Amino acid sequence: MSFIKYLKENIKLLAFYIFQIIFISLTIYFDRKNRVLTSNIFYIIFVSMFMFITYIAIDYYRKYQQIKKLLDVEASEDKTPILPKPIDCKEEIYYSIIDSLYNDFMETVKNIENEFKENKEFMTAWAHEIKTPITTSKLLISCEKQGLDTENLKPLEEEIEKIDDYVEKVLYYSRSDNFSKDYTISEVNIAKLIKESVKKHSIIFIKKHIKLLNEVPEAFTVDSDKKWILFIIDQIVSNALKYSNVNGIVIFKTLENDKEKVLIIEDNGLGIKSEDLKKIFNNAFTGYNGRNINLKATGMGLYLSQKLAKKLKHHIDIKSEYGKGTSVFIHFPKWHDYYDVTKM
Repeated sequence: MSFIKYLKENIKLLAFYIFQIIFISLTIYFDRKNRVLTSNIFYIIFVSMFMFITYIAIDYYRKYQQIKKLLDVEASEDKTPILPKPIDCKEEIYYSIIDSLYNDFMETVKNIENEFKENKEFMTAWAHEIKTPITTSKLLISCEKQGLDTENLKPLEEEIEKIDDYVEKVLYYSRSDNFSKDYTISEVNIAKLIKESVKKHSIIFIKKHIKLLNEVPEAFTVDSDKKWILFIIDQIVSNALKYSNVNGIVIFKTLENDKEKVLIIEDNGLGIKSEDLKKIFNNAFTGYNGRNINLKATGMGLYLSQKLAKKLKHHIDIKSEYGKGTSVFIHFPKWHDYYDVTKM
């Protein structure tokens, strides 16, 4: 708070004081009965001005310190309103109102956090619980295959895989906000994860007669979390299969330079319209294909994949030409301080 601004705020007090000094001085000066020396009048004015200026200086300093404390509270990361003590009746009322509003706000925030925590706990518990009947169903199907025509069981097995995929998305979504508590960075063999992902999606590969071309070297490794990067690969493979035509092809290959390693997953499927490319990582965005083709897209897969990739200090980008196919690039920086991941 500048002194000029302070004077502007107290302009009425200044005007009243000046008017009062002039009035008293003129009254004494023109009073014929009680003649006062002019020097005494100036002395009175001087003393009065000295006392007034001293008051102004003290009041300005007090308000300056008060505003400085308020600015410190505003700049602080801790937004708890440790406000200066009120110095008059009006400030006491303001203080009481702010304190009441703050308490109401904190109560609301607490309720929201509790509700969010409960929803998250329910979501996680539900995801774990529903995986039990899914696993049981898979075991039953495996047993039934020994005595029945397996073609009759394939549609059921495919639908169970879809349920499993949706549940997995929910589970990873619920964990993504507490990512730093559930990750371990290590040297991960990408070739093995690709085999694991392909095996998981083997039903769709077989059903749609999708050709697999794996050009990833057996020794290709990256620094990442095995569980989370497998989930990311699964989502990309799932999309590649979903949007590929019968007799299509899915290709895995790699690039490497001084700064990074890159896993590339390509398909020759439907591709993505150019106007959708900038939005494909948005939550719940399904795009032209999701809206106009009966593929029941949720718009969560790529959103979660990019979110988790960034937390791992990786990055995903996509190139696509509609009607010709899509290439997904997962970038793994070679040199990075993974300690920063714990801050995510």
